Amino acid sequence: MKSILSLDISRNQLSSKIPPSISNLNFLSYFNVSCNELLGEIPLSTQLQSFGPSSFVGSQLCGPPLPEICIVDQNTTPAGTEDERKESDEDEEEYWFRLGIAVGFAVGFLGVISPLLFYGYYRRAYFWFFEEYLWYKILDCYIKFKLMLVRN
Repeated sequence: MKSILSLDISRNQLSSKIPPSISNLNFLSYFNVSCNELLGEIPLSTQLQSFGPSSFVGSQLCGPPLPEICIVDQNTTPAGTEDERKESDEDEEEYWFRLGIAVGFAVGFLGVISPLLFYGYYRRAYFWFFEEYLWYKILDCYIKFKLMLVRN
């Protein structure tokens, strides 16, 4: 990527800030990021500062070659930081959500399986209940089916 000669990404609705790695493009002869939603300071490099202000028009960029000076304020957050924070908050929220599901499943599963594994009385009662319940359900469905056939 260091040997790119021309880079025109204008009118692409890009947001955030220009990545500092762009300043490593030493052979760049044409560069245009105009009409995007870019923010912040233009990375310092002799290559990027050699392009005219028209390459950066329509964005909220500052620093050379633009006349707008970047003001570093301790109270404001750098460009892109708010989006990164939202993304990391969403990642953390998703992590805790998944962890809660896993813990809930483990507790629920072990709450049902543990008594069946360790207590013979519960195991026999559990399987007896389902055996009887299923037997009566199957028998009930069979009788209803036969009655339906007789009626038709």
